[in-house]
Amino acid sequence: ADRAIGMIADAKQVAPDKPFFMYYAPGAGHAPHHAPKEWADKYKGVFDDGYDVYANETFERMQNLGNIIPDGTELAPMSSDADATGVDGEPWPELDEIRPWDSLNDDEKTLFRRMAEVWAGYMSYTDHHIGSILDYLEEIGDMDNTLVIVMSDNGASGEGGPNGSVNENLFFNNIPDTIENNMKYLDVLGGPETYNHYPTGWAQAFCTPFKWYKRYNWNGGVCDPMIISWPDKIKNHGGVRDQYCHDIDIAPTIYEAVGIEEPETVKGLAQIPIEGTSVVYTFDDPEAKTRKLTQFYATLGSRAIYHDGWKANT
Repeated sequence: ADRAIGMIADAKQVAPDKPFFMYYAPGAGHAPHHAPKEWADKYKGVFDDGYDVYANETFERMQNLGNIIPDGTELAPMSSDADATGVDGEPWPELDEIRPWDSLNDDEKTLFRRMAEVWAGYMSYTDHHIGSILDYLEEIGDMDNTLVIVMSDNGASGEGGPNGSVNENLFFNNIPDTIENNMKYLDVLGGPETYNHYPTGWAQAFCTPFKWYKRYNWNGGVCDPMIISWPDKIKNHGGVRDQYCHDIDIAPTIYEAVGIEEPETVKGLAQIPIEGTSVVYTFDDPEAKTRKLTQFYATLGSRAIYHDGWKANT
């Protein structure tokens, strides 16, 4: 955050009358889940009841808020049901198994809880630093006329496997983690000695209410919240929008918002036309009909297509 603030300050000093653009990518909550111990310790006890309970409590909070999920939404099942199959009817890979919380022994529960605490501390630490940048914009009087877009790149990740991992590179080399070895790192999770990652049960819980997680095109893998703030231009502060939006819609949204024409050439090279759809039309009209008609997805052989409010998924 300090470097980002310094870059904004430099830009304002060099060209005080010109707008600036910043892409701030802190890496959270991607592996490794690293966070200062004091931030992880803030979440002691929060995850003690396990991922099944946490998912249900999260789902209940979403329902009580009244505007986060539609009426009639059902919570995706937590466990790897026997009838859950992957592409071409094949069983899900063992790495995607979710171990029932009640089947875990005391060591496993202790390890899995700490992995969730570290991840939560990681996210809070990141949020704190994003807040520092926003505080600086407020301090220099630019907050109200700055378009801020906050989002993530995918759903929670299942790459920790059913037992979590103290070194995600084991996953990439098809080497299984063991609880016995991982327990040796319990007190240093989140530090430089580890490349840690929570187990699949937490991945599913952190994608509530959706099904599955990163690496698949079910909504758990590809749906994220997005926050857009621009106090001078968006008057419905704190409002919720339900229109469909995809990553490729962000660039055209920025272009339209600040009045930039899409370039046909850059440094003499012809540009591929932008395929996204600006969502500026939603700024002043919460009930506007979605202008995005179709979107295709492909991830590691898993395919999906959105069309006019419907989604088909392999």
